Amino acid sequence: MRRQPDLMINGLVFPAPAAGQITQTYADIGGFARRRAASGRLIAQEAWRRISTSISAEGWVPAALDSIDWSGELTLGCIAARARQSDTPSIALPAARRTDAAPYGFAVVGHRLVPTSLAVAGDLATLAPVAGATAYKVLYYPLLIVRSDGPSERYDAGGAVAGFDLQAEEI
Repeated sequence: MRRQPDLMINGLVFPAPAAGQITQTYADIGGFARRRAASGRLIAQEAWRRISTSISAEGWVPAALDSIDWSGELTLGCIAARARQSDTPSIALPAARRTDAAPYGFAVVGHRLVPTSLAVAGDLATLAPVAGATAYKVLYYPLLIVRSDGPSERYDAGGAVAGFDLQAEEI
Protein backbone atom coordinates (compact mmCIF):
# COMPACT_ATOMS: atom_id res chain seq x y z
CA MET A 1 0.00 0.00 0.00
CA ARG A 2 1.33 3.43 -0.96
CA ARG A 3 2.07 5.92 1.79
CA GLN A 4 2.86 9.51 0.89
CA PRO A 5 6.19 10.26 2.56
CA ASP A 6 6.93 13.48 4.38
CA LEU A 7 9.42 15.93 2.89
CA MET A 8 12.84 15.46 4.48
CA ILE A 9 15.92 17.70 4.28
CA ASN A 10 19.09 16.49 6.04
CA GLY A 11 17.00 14.34 8.37
CA LEU A 12 14.67 17.22 9.27
CA VAL A 13 11.11 16.01 8.63
CA PHE A 14 8.31 18.27 7.44
CA PRO A 15 5.14 16.36 8.39
CA ALA A 16 2.52 16.64 5.65
CA PRO A 17 -0.29 17.71 8.03
CA ALA A 18 1.74 20.66 9.38
CA ALA A 19 3.46 21.51 6.11
CA GLY A 20 0.10 21.56 4.35
CA GLN A 21 0.32 21.82 0.60
CA ILE A 22 3.71 20.88 -0.85
CA THR A 23 4.51 20.77 -4.55
CA GLN A 24 7.71 19.54 -6.11
CA THR A 25 8.92 19.71 -9.70
CA TYR A 26 11.87 18.08 -11.44
CA ALA A 27 13.85 19.28 -14.46
CA ASP A 28 16.90 17.87 -16.20
CA ILE A 29 20.01 20.02 -16.17
CA GLY A 30 23.37 19.24 -17.61
CA GLY A 31 25.94 19.33 -20.31
CA PHE A 32 23.62 18.51 -23.17
CA ALA A 33 22.56 20.37 -26.27
CA ARG A 34 20.81 19.87 -29.57
CA ARG A 35 22.48 21.20 -32.70
CA ARG A 36 21.62 21.15 -36.39
CA ALA A 37 24.10 20.00 -39.00
CA ALA A 38 24.45 21.83 -42.30
CA SER A 39 22.01 19.29 -43.77
CA GLY A 40 19.42 20.19 -41.11
CA ARG A 41 19.78 16.85 -39.31
CA LEU A 42 19.38 17.11 -35.51
CA ILE A 43 22.44 16.05 -33.53
CA ALA A 44 22.27 15.39 -29.79
CA GLN A 45 25.34 16.00 -27.65
CA GLU A 46 25.49 15.00 -24.00
CA ALA A 47 28.32 14.92 -21.47
CA TRP A 48 26.36 14.67 -18.20
CA ARG A 49 22.83 14.99 -16.78
CA ARG A 50 21.49 15.74 -13.28
CA ILE A 51 18.20 16.78 -11.68
CA SER A 52 17.11 20.24 -10.61
CA THR A 53 14.15 20.40 -8.24
CA SER A 54 11.84 23.11 -6.94
CA ILE A 55 9.77 22.76 -3.79
CA SER A 56 7.01 25.09 -2.69
CA ALA A 57 5.10 24.64 0.57
CA GLU A 58 2.33 26.35 2.52
CA GLY A 59 0.99 25.27 5.88
CA TRP A 60 -0.02 26.39 9.32
CA VAL A 61 3.39 25.87 10.97
CA PRO A 62 6.54 27.67 9.78
CA ALA A 63 9.17 25.19 8.58
CA ALA A 64 12.31 24.96 10.73
CA LEU A 65 14.49 25.81 7.74
CA ASP A 66 16.77 27.98 9.89
CA SER A 67 17.95 24.71 11.50
CA ILE A 68 19.62 23.60 8.27
CA ASP A 69 23.21 24.43 7.32
CA TRP A 70 22.84 25.45 3.67
CA SER A 71 26.59 25.78 3.07
CA GLY A 72 27.20 22.14 2.14
CA GLU A 73 25.63 19.13 0.52
CA LEU A 74 22.11 18.22 1.60
CA THR A 75 20.16 14.98 1.54
CA LEU A 76 16.72 15.62 0.10
CA GLY A 77 13.98 13.02 0.65
CA CYS A 78 11.61 13.89 -2.17
CA ILE A 79 7.82 13.83 -1.98
CA ALA A 80 7.09 13.73 -5.73
CA ALA A 81 7.14 10.23 -7.12
CA ARG A 82 9.03 9.44 -10.32
CA ALA A 83 8.14 6.54 -12.59
CA ARG A 84 9.81 3.98 -14.80
CA GLN A 85 8.00 1.79 -17.32
CA SER A 86 8.87 -1.41 -19.17
CA ASP A 87 7.24 -4.01 -21.40
CA THR A 88 8.29 -6.63 -18.86
CA PRO A 89 7.42 -6.88 -15.15
CA SER A 90 11.10 -6.42 -14.16
CA ILE A 91 12.19 -2.78 -13.89
CA ALA A 92 15.54 -1.40 -12.73
CA LEU A 93 15.24 1.27 -10.05
CA PRO A 94 17.79 3.98 -9.30
CA ALA A 95 19.92 3.31 -6.25
CA ALA A 96 19.21 6.87 -5.05
CA ARG A 97 15.69 6.39 -3.74
CA ARG A 98 13.96 6.62 -0.37
CA THR A 99 13.87 3.43 1.67
CA ASP A 100 11.22 4.78 4.06
CA ALA A 101 8.62 4.96 1.25
CA ALA A 102 8.34 1.73 -0.70
CA PRO A 103 8.02 1.72 -4.48
CA TYR A 104 4.61 0.70 -5.84
CA GLY A 105 3.50 -0.57 -9.20
CA PHE A 106 0.87 -0.81 -11.88
CA ALA A 107 0.17 -2.96 -14.89
CA VAL A 108 -0.94 -1.15 -18.02
CA VAL A 109 -4.04 -2.96 -19.29
CA GLY A 110 -5.60 -1.20 -22.25
CA HIS A 111 -6.00 2.41 -21.14
CA ARG A 112 -6.11 1.55 -17.43
CA LEU A 113 -3.53 1.31 -14.68
CA VAL A 114 -4.16 -1.75 -12.54
CA PRO A 115 -2.38 -1.78 -9.16
CA THR A 116 -0.15 -4.81 -8.72
CA SER A 117 2.19 -5.96 -5.99
CA LEU A 118 5.93 -5.88 -6.39
CA ALA A 119 9.05 -7.19 -4.76
CA VAL A 120 12.34 -5.31 -4.66
CA ALA A 121 15.69 -7.09 -4.63
CA GLY A 122 18.57 -4.64 -4.67
CA ASP A 123 17.72 -2.17 -7.40
CA LEU A 124 15.35 -4.46 -9.33
CA ALA A 125 11.58 -4.26 -8.91
CA THR A 126 9.63 -7.31 -10.04
CA LEU A 127 5.92 -6.70 -10.43
CA ALA A 128 3.29 -9.42 -10.19
CA PRO A 129 2.09 -10.32 -13.71
CA VAL A 130 -1.41 -9.19 -14.68
CA ALA A 131 -3.42 -10.84 -17.48
CA GLY A 132 -3.65 -8.61 -20.55
CA ALA A 133 -0.92 -6.21 -19.42
CA THR A 134 1.05 -4.60 -22.23
CA ALA A 135 3.46 -2.76 -19.91
CA TYR A 136 4.37 -2.30 -16.26
CA LYS A 137 5.09 0.89 -14.34
CA VAL A 138 6.84 1.36 -11.00
CA LEU A 139 6.80 4.58 -8.97
CA TYR A 140 9.45 5.48 -6.42
CA TYR A 141 10.52 8.49 -4.35
CA PRO A 142 14.01 9.88 -5.09
CA LEU A 143 16.61 10.51 -2.41
CA LEU A 144 18.86 13.21 -3.85
CA ILE A 145 22.16 14.68 -2.71
CA VAL A 146 21.82 18.35 -3.59
CA ARG A 147 23.14 21.85 -3.08
CA SER A 148 20.92 24.85 -2.49
CA ASP A 149 21.41 28.51 -1.60
CA GLY A 150 18.54 28.10 0.84
CA PRO A 151 14.86 28.93 0.82
CA SER A 152 12.83 32.06 0.55
CA GLU A 153 10.31 32.03 3.39
CA ARG A 154 7.01 33.87 3.74
CA TYR A 155 4.27 34.30 6.31
CA ASP A 156 0.73 35.63 5.88
CA ALA A 157 -0.27 36.92 9.33
CA GLY A 158 -3.87 37.55 8.30
CA GLY A 159 -4.36 34.03 7.01
CA ALA A 160 -1.92 32.40 9.46
CA VAL A 161 -0.18 30.67 6.57
CA ALA A 162 3.56 30.02 6.51
CA GLY A 163 5.40 28.97 3.38
CA PHE A 164 8.68 28.60 1.57
CA ASP A 165 10.17 28.11 -1.88
CA LEU A 166 13.35 26.13 -2.41
CA GLN A 167 15.52 25.49 -5.46
CA ALA A 168 18.12 22.71 -5.39
CA GLU A 169 20.38 20.91 -7.83
CA GLU A 170 21.68 17.36 -7.65
CA ILE A 171 25.45 17.29 -7.18
